[in-house]
Formats: sequence, C-alpha cells, structure tokens
Amino acid sequence: MSLRHVYISHAGPDAAVATTLASHIRNAGHDTRVDTLDLSIGDNVIDFMNDGIHRAHTVVILLSRHLSTAPWQKLEIDSAIWNEHAQNGGRCLVIRLDESPIPPLLGPKIYGTLDIANRGSLQTLVEQLCRETFEAPGVSSIVADALQRSSRNPFRHLRAEFFEDRPDLHARAFAPPDPVTLGSLQEMKPTFLEGTRGSGKSMLLLSLRARNYLLRTNHGADLPRIFGLYLKLTRGAICNAGFALQDKATAADLVPATLGQLTDLSEQELVLQLTESLFSELSFCSNEGLIKSDKSAMKALVRAAASQLFEGGVSVDTLEGLLDLLADTHKRLAAYIRRRFIYDERPTLPVASFDLQQLKRTLELVARHIPLLNPTSFFVLLDEYENLLPYQQQIVNTFVKLGPPHISVKIAKKLASDDTSATTTGQELQETHDYNRVPLVHDLENAVQRTRYYDFLRLMVTNLCACEDIPGVDVDRLLPKDTTEEVAEDRIEEEVAKLAKVTVAEFREFDEERRREKMTYYREAAIYRVLLSGKGRHRDKRFSGFAELAFVSSGVIRYFQEILGVAYHLSFAGDEGAAELPAPLVISPEHQSRAVHIISQHNLTTLSRNVERHGEELKYFLLDLGDCLRHKLLKHTSEPEAARLTIQDPEMLSQPEMAPLRTILSIGMREGVFQTKEGLPAFKPKHSSDPQPSEFAISRIFAPVLQLSPRLRWRTTVTCESLLGLAKPGNRAKAMQELKAVIVRQKTASASQISLLEGGVQ
Repeated sequence: MSLRHVYISHAGPDAAVATTLASHIRNAGHDTRVDTLDLSIGDNVIDFMNDGIHRAHTVVILLSRHLSTAPWQKLEIDSAIWNEHAQNGGRCLVIRLDESPIPPLLGPKIYGTLDIANRGSLQTLVEQLCRETFEAPGVSSIVADALQRSSRNPFRHLRAEFFEDRPDLHARAFAPPDPVTLGSLQEMKPTFLEGTRGSGKSMLLLSLRARNYLLRTNHGADLPRIFGLYLKLTRGAICNAGFALQDKATAADLVPATLGQLTDLSEQELVLQLTESLFSELSFCSNEGLIKSDKSAMKALVRAAASQLFEGGVSVDTLEGLLDLLADTHKRLAAYIRRRFIYDERPTLPVASFDLQQLKRTLELVARHIPLLNPTSFFVLLDEYENLLPYQQQIVNTFVKLGPPHISVKIAKKLASDDTSATTTGQELQETHDYNRVPLVHDLENAVQRTRYYDFLRLMVTNLCACEDIPGVDVDRLLPKDTTEEVAEDRIEEEVAKLAKVTVAEFREFDEERRREKMTYYREAAIYRVLLSGKGRHRDKRFSGFAELAFVSSGVIRYFQEILGVAYHLSFAGDEGAAELPAPLVISPEHQSRAVHIISQHNLTTLSRNVERHGEELKYFLLDLGDCLRHKLLKHTSEPEAARLTIQDPEMLSQPEMAPLRTILSIGMREGVFQTKEGLPAFKPKHSSDPQPSEFAISRIFAPVLQLSPRLRWRTTVTCESLLGLAKPGNRAKAMQELKAVIVRQKTASASQISLLEGGVQ
C-alpha cells in the first residue's frame, strides 16, 4: 500500500477550484500536483505535464464549459487517456463542474460532480475519492483501530505517558536496553539522552523513577541504588509567563532586571516541582511497601522538611499534609507570575526560597531520617528539555554543572533541537567533563549496535506479550519470513546482467563464483527494478521476518512497535474477544508486509498534522527527494541503492538564503525523518576553517512508501543549492528534474570503496 500520486487537470478559469480540491486531497495525505501550486515562472510546462501524468496513480480531470478554449488542458486529457490505455498508466477520472457537453472519449470516465460553492459537495467528493479510489480504508484509520488503548493488542502502548500512572505495568513491560547504555545512564555522572520521536527516551527516564525502579528491581527491604524524581518540562512557567514574554521580545531585548527575576522565579518553580516529586515518590513507595520506614522517622522527616522549606512555624506531620503545602505554594507562585508578567500588576512576592541548595539540603534530610536511603543515588529525571526557553535551559544546565555529588541530572531531549550550553553562573556546560551523551537511535549498519537493538526488541516483544497474558512468545515463530518467490529468477538475472554491463548470455558464461558474487551484490536492487519498472502499476516490495521488520524500523523503537501493532491487528482483530488466542501465535508474512506499508504511509501522511508549521513542507521535500532517489534506483548503472546523501558544500548552510533548507533539514532530524551516523547531529562542520561533508539518510521507515530500498549501500552527493530547490514550494518540479539528471550521471565508487561498503551492507 503506497502513497497515491494525484494529478489535477483544469482549464485556466477553473484554477481556484483546482487549487481548493488539491489542498483538500493533500490534507487527506496524498501527493497532489496542480500547476497553480507547483509551477513557477520559468518552469517548463511540458516537463511538468509529462512528469505529473507519468507518475500519477489518478488523473483528475475538471470538466467545464471552459474546456473549448483551453488548449493545454486538451493536451493533458489526450495524453492522460493515451497513457491509461496504451501504457496501463494512471486511471483518469472526470469531475463535472457544470452541465457542459461531455466529449465522447470522456463519457465512460464520469466520476461525479462538484459544486464548489457547496462545502458539503466538496467534502463528500473528497471523502468518496479517498475511500473508493486512493485508499480503502485509510491507513490512519487502520492504525487508530489497531492501537486503541481499550484493545488487547499487546503492542498498543506506544507512549511512555501511558505508564506514568501505572508503575506496575511499566515494571513488567519495560525492556532495559543494552548494558552499555543502561550502565552509562545509571552512573552518577549527569547524562543527556538524545533521540528522535519514539526512540524510548521517556521510557528510559521512567525506568529510573523511584516507584518504577523499585517495582522493577524488587528491592523491598534491600538498599535501593537509585531514587529518581521524574518531571516533564513545559515551555515557560506553569502559566507560560516566559512564553508570553518571548512573544513580545527576545531574551536579549528584555530588561536585565526582568530577565533576572524571571530566571529566579523559574528556578524556584523547578525546585518546587522536584520537591513535590520527591515527597510524592516517598509517599507512594512507603504506602506500597517499596520502602520500609518507621512511622515516627517519617513523621520526624516531614516536620524537619516543613520547618526548612517554609517560614512562619508551619505545623504538619504527614506526607499528604506536606504535599498539600507544596501544592498551595505552587499555586501562589503561579498566581504571582501570572499577575506580574502577563497582567503587569505589582502583587506581593510570596515568601519562597526554593533553589538548588535548598533541594540538596532537602535530600540530605531524607537520607538522614530514612537510613535505607542513606547510600542511595538521587537522580533528577527531566523529560522534553527541548520545550524550555533558553533562559530555562541555562537553569537546568546549572543543575547539571553544580548538582553532583548530591544529585545526578538525567535529561531527555530530541536530536537537532535548539539548545544552549550556557549556565546561570557564566560557566559553559562541557561534554565529557560535565556530562555523558547517550544517543538512542541505533546505527543499523554497525553490527554491534544492530545486535544490541535486535536483542532489545526481542525482550520488548516478550515483555509486552506477557503483560497481556500471552506468555512464551517466540519472536521468530511469531514473525515468520516469507520464503516464496517474490520475483522470477530469470527476471532478476536480466537486471543483474544490466548492472554488470553485460548481456544475459555473457552473464551466464561467467564462472559460478563470479556469477554468484554479482547476484549477491545486486540482487536486492534487481528485485526493486523488476517490481517498480515496466508497464502497469508497480508491485509493493514485501517485508517479513523479525530481522527485516527490525531493520526497516530504522533503529527507532516506536516504528517497530507500530508495525507489530498493526500486523497483530490485521491477524487477530476478530479474535481479541476470544477466551484464548491461537497458540502458538503467528502473524502471517502477508500481514507483516501490509503492516509495514501501512505504517510507512501513515508516518509520511501525518507529518502535516504532527509537525507544527513546517510539516507540509517537510512531507513534500521528502516526497520529492524520494522521487529523485527512486529514479536513481531504477536508472543508475552501478550504484542504485543510494538513499544516503552527502552534502558536498555544508558551509553554505549558514548562508541566509539557505534558511528554508536549513529549517527543513533541522526539523527532519528532530522528527526522525532524516538520520545520521549513530544519531549524531548533522549539518555542522567539525571546524569552520575545516568544513566536512555532512551526511544524512532518509529514515528506513519511509522506504516502502517512497518505493526505495532501505539499504544505504552507496552515497548520493548533492549540493545545498540542489536541495534548496526542493525546499521551495514553487520550484519543486524543475529542481527534481535537475537533481535526477545529476545523480544518475554521478561517478561510481572505486573498487576499494565498494569493498568497504559491502562490509556494512544488510
């Protein structure tokens, strides 16, 4: 199931109707081309029409009285009808805009009518097109049904938030990563966890939260090694005063005294929230018997903490009472911030002294009154660091710098998100010296990382199934590999012979070892060429078996879980109400492959909705880039599988005119659309005086919908200028044609490069 390409043909006076229809079909998740949106002054109209009709799954013809005076539309209609019948190309549909006579050739093609003034007519038409022509049913609806939280689907719990109030379920479902990653995370040294959406950052932090950690490790009366305080960070203060100020002026423009006061209040709020988290964890762990403590000792702790935290002789002797006091203080602080910074009032500052030193003293009180926690490492677990404003990041950075040895700060953040290394003390935060950095996107071309990731997924599948009372699941039996012939062997041989630059007869005269070497080397590319080329619509590449599904997930846990969730739904949706599921549990290769294509398309089409502001631009940039790389897959004479791109002039990215490209690449990295080696941030030269080519690859999860090979065997060299053309909405068609021509002509790798690349090929 691949993305549908739609081409809209219209007469000039009907341009507004075409634009409106195209926008609605795009919002439904389909690549829709129309000259009003995709052609600019200077573009080649003939090339645009040829390419659009050739690629189209469906050609929508808007028929009106204006056809008689529209020579370009007549040419489009003639070409589309010929392409459909002579080349088994895209299907032509006719939508009538008025009661004009219908040309005889288009008579059988009538699909419906559209009254653009009637919003209901437009909505009905778009829904009917999507339901009956483009996708039936929509991939997003399949995903929603498969992963609804009320089902018994063991792979439905995709987000860490589901486990925040279910530590028992987290303890059973959590699959710890490899010992190297987990060991680094559990050290006292502060750590930044960096990954894309769905890479498991929040799940890892939650695994160190006191209640989750103690339930998972079954310490009971034993000494817990770690006691973690979890906090999800939000932008601005709790009433978003900081965000409101940023809307009015940049931090640099704020009056220093105002910025200083806001920084102080934000630090107090952060410490107040962490203090609440501390006593909330103590209350839960004590009530659940995860920490054995004497009631009198707990009462003494509460009194000492209240005396230290609050002035005025506050009297409280229970954890619940102390939490109420903290909540009330939080409320008063929020009210002050709101009145002072949003409504410009001059309220009285509530008495508060919550800072890093206060937090350290509070932790010392806890360790002193609860001997069981005396040797414990206290971890501050801060999630979604990228949400913070720059001055708030400086506060957190100061905690990282000055927290040890009393506390260790563990921070989860998205790759390629904007951040700062500054602190409130004027000292820069330095990697290695002040903190460890742990990337969570696995490099699947690295054998060691690939093995770690696959082992982790196996354990995750076993744990998730056990949570739904499906014990003893064997992953390889659950996900069998399709062993049937996907493409006839003689057709593969023909394509391999072309890549080897010999005739089929000459290829068959090779000695057995040489022929086997070429077949192994080019087999996958040859299969793609047979599936995607030739007359008629292409066939989807099949994906099945644990290793193949794990590989196409791109090293991102959520993608793998989404694939399994949909595959499980396709296989057992009708059996979920049954007392027992089939044993052993097996998901057919057909359902596995269909799930891969559904999730691939779903993640592409939802970019518009999931990525604020630039989602639509990112989606079409990815589509166009995929189109160019698919062209290389089909046409290059020796290096077809080349979805790994190298920018040969990355220093140009800093130029003002490259802002659209810089934005798209940065957002694409952050959202996991693009990946770099070991998840490292891209597009930054090692040194300004010694720029290095920046390399990135399209995440493998998008390979099925873009009709690319997920293997990154060779590089495609591009320039900033060539990519910039794809990032500009009005320049897409021309930029694509130029880039296609360039990448097909690129020189092949040397023998030594090929030998080196083969070592990492999967």
